[in-house]
Amino acid sequence: MTTALAPTGPPAVSRFEYNMLRILRFLVGQMPADQAMNLVYAKLPAPPCLSRVCVRIAQDTLAKASVLHLAESGGWRRERFLVDRRPTEGRVWERLPLELRKLAFGPSPLAFLMWLTAEKPTDTSNRWDAPGGLTAADELFFLMAYDELKAEPEVAQALVEKHYFRGNPLVRLAYAGDFAGAVPDFTGCFTGTRVAILECLQPVFAKRWIRSERAKGQIGDWKRMRRQGEVELETLRAFLKAANEARRPDLARFVLVANSVLLAPPELGLGFWTGGLQGQGPGRLADRIETQRVALAFPRQLETLQSWERQARNVGYYEEDYAASQLWKADWELARGDTVAAKARALVERLDPLRTG
Repeated sequence: MTTALAPTGPPAVSRFEYNMLRILRFLVGQMPADQAMNLVYAKLPAPPCLSRVCVRIAQDTLAKASVLHLAESGGWRRERFLVDRRPTEGRVWERLPLELRKLAFGPSPLAFLMWLTAEKPTDTSNRWDAPGGLTAADELFFLMAYDELKAEPEVAQALVEKHYFRGNPLVRLAYAGDFAGAVPDFTGCFTGTRVAILECLQPVFAKRWIRSERAKGQIGDWKRMRRQGEVELETLRAFLKAANEARRPDLARFVLVANSVLLAPPELGLGFWTGGLQGQGPGRLADRIETQRVALAFPRQLETLQSWERQARNVGYYEEDYAASQLWKADWELARGDTVAAKARALVERLDPLRTG
């Protein structure tokens, strides 16, 4: 006697869950936008809850995609970062213990996915927003999601007021100019799992700022330039202040690296940032100058980074922070810090109407 075996196949999910899982794959970089955006723009009634099968698949996708994203972003590189105040070289999984690399997700990613599947983000009466208290892994997911959704300007505009983007320190560091209002508290970025995430994302942040700065020369609107520059200035100052207080200058390395790339051309002038501004601008000379000054918000941060280098030079061999100071001095020298800081200072000085010669 033989017993018939039940047929096996892919797990069964509802149509809503199928669409949601496809959107998830898009948001974590596993599906092209042209195959997913029609699902994002569609509306589909949401079920009261998700099946266990769907939740399990979503959790597995989130976990694997997030780890892969961090590894590909910078975790695979043999870098030196501070561990217990001492420079430690290796890949992220070699530098940091497992408990500092664990990614724990809260309910917000799945809630967002259900909302995005059920609603058209540019035309919805459901103003769902994530509450406070996102985990480090949640913040990473929403950064990955914004990376993909930003390509659709209308969708991005609908999302920038939501807490899971506006209050997300990772999103604000990568896309400071997209947002307005108070910057988030960056203090938490320097503890626990968020340290590992910041280490891995250093190359990503550097690339984002390089791209954003290179695009400023195409901005023609004076008010837009003023708004963008002011929020960038506030964001960078808040982040560098938090990094300094946490005694983790190495986690601000992307600011130094990106500036060294941007300021490398020997004949770089103010037009690189402000050459696209149209017309005479604001009536008051002071307003025009201030608009151009905030357009230089990113290179102006070299003044702060150079002050860190000067402090590092004064740390004695037997002092507690000697090893950490040597790492920042090495980073500064590798990026030709004195040269690029002098270039940035010269650019800002050209905006001084009382300067002669």
